Amino acid sequence: MPWQRYRFLFPIAAAVLTFAAFLPALQSDFLNWDDTTNFLRNNDYRGLGWDQLKWMWTSHLIGRYVPVTWMTLGLDYIIWKMNPFGYHLTNLLFHTANALLFYFIAQALYRIAAARAKESEWRTSIAAFVAALVFAVHPLRVESVAWVTERRDVVSGLFYLLAILLYICAYEGPDCPLRRKYYWASLAAFALALLSKELAVTLPVVLLILDIYPLHRLGDGPGRWTGAAFRRVCWEKLPFLALSVADTTLALFIAHHEHSYKSLAGAGWGARTAAATYSLAFYLWKTIAPIHLTPFYPLTPHKIDPWAAPLEISIAVVLSLFIAAVLLWRKFPALPTVCLAYAVTLFPVLGFLDNGPQITADRYSYLACLGLALLAGSVMLLWDPGNWRIPAVAGVVILALAGLTWRQVQVWRDSETLWSYSLAIEPSFLANVNMGNLLMEKGDNLWAEDHFRQAVEMRPDFPSAHLGLGSTLLSLKKADEAAREFQIALRLGQVPEFAENGLACSLALQGKLDEAIVHFHEALRIQPKYKDAQRNLDQVLARKKKLESKP
Repeated sequence: MPWQRYRFLFPIAAAVLTFAAFLPALQSDFLNWDDTTNFLRNNDYRGLGWDQLKWMWTSHLIGRYVPVTWMTLGLDYIIWKMNPFGYHLTNLLFHTANALLFYFIAQALYRIAAARAKESEWRTSIAAFVAALVFAVHPLRVESVAWVTERRDVVSGLFYLLAILLYICAYEGPDCPLRRKYYWASLAAFALALLSKELAVTLPVVLLILDIYPLHRLGDGPGRWTGAAFRRVCWEKLPFLALSVADTTLALFIAHHEHSYKSLAGAGWGARTAAATYSLAFYLWKTIAPIHLTPFYPLTPHKIDPWAAPLEISIAVVLSLFIAAVLLWRKFPALPTVCLAYAVTLFPVLGFLDNGPQITADRYSYLACLGLALLAGSVMLLWDPGNWRIPAVAGVVILALAGLTWRQVQVWRDSETLWSYSLAIEPSFLANVNMGNLLMEKGDNLWAEDHFRQAVEMRPDFPSAHLGLGSTLLSLKKADEAAREFQIALRLGQVPEFAENGLACSLALQGKLDEAIVHFHEALRIQPKYKDAQRNLDQVLARKKKLESKP
């Protein structure tokens, strides 16, 4: 019996290998990087009752509106309570499902693209298998899978990929309208993707790119950009575009309401373009050489200085690829298609819009690098069965990626391992702050103070560094210094209730009880459910009453 009859084993093997590559994630803990706020101190998501669902669909904790993702986490709590094993297992199952979906997407696209070249069925299956694994077991996926907070990546990825697959299912030929039931199902999947994470907003443009190639729905003639086919394709995208605009508007409103930290606020378009160019080259390089990956890549001056070496190299790489894509448009249309989809998918996090103190993040590559994986898998379409060098090289590459992923997943085992690794690879203010917080929890206040001071030196305008340093100084009974740090944190304007509480504690420690009471009340005005502030206020009021009762 010919081995081609066992093509159904390819998606199964892709799923098994993906799951196996991330197995160490099942031993990981929650991290003191957003996991604390999202899960350990958050009772609102725990379950799927009316109160929890109402919170999920109305809240925007840490500046994110992701109700569908919260629902998956609520289900996790019902099953696993606060056992991190279950949360990591769900992340991994979502990612494994995404590997399967991407296999079928790649297979369908290869079939359509290869129809004119009359490629065989089994060859497209092998190519899809390679593409799925290059995407799924790549070390750049580790942050999205091994960090529970990034559940939103794998959930939105599931619906994003499902939307693409359904859209392809709706395709009946270059000159045919889409089948309506698959079209509307694709739109519904896209809505769920947006409700899982806002970075899915670029899908309408990606679908338009697919319409151009490999679906050829615009035709090949000189009037392809003005004809009836182009108008039909654009009309089909309007419902998708409407959802994207609505979600983008909501995300910008939340960012404004939350006063999110803006690393490039006030920067000119030159600096933003430089940051975008660096990012485009960064993800390409890390895809090719996924080494020295770290949870946080700080935005530093040399990465936005047009005359610095990293920027000059990035500009050269991006321009070279752009020129190559233009020159090869006719002969090798897959290259410009992938390059354009790559840039479009990354656009929301390239720096033109403020998205935080990092210039890049491994998690941003989750959707953006799908096209690169397709390009890698397409090499198998060139394979001559009599020559085993191409599949041998592909196998070695996949095994190497899986091995690097296995090792990288273990970096995310717990907070101490993660931040020790991060400080060794690329020291940053965020790594110092989180390590300082971890040391404070252990009672190592002197070492914590050192890390917080390094963070303040690296980034004087980062509120959490001053909050952490103030808290450490307060623990060391250095009330005057602590008060100054909390005042700086207040001026910087983030999480003011914590700064107000810390400042009040510092004042109380100095015996300035009336001033302390004012700041405790302000902390409670900002956050009425702030239990620590209420407890501290009660203690200070009791102390004041006791002092006043003395003769």
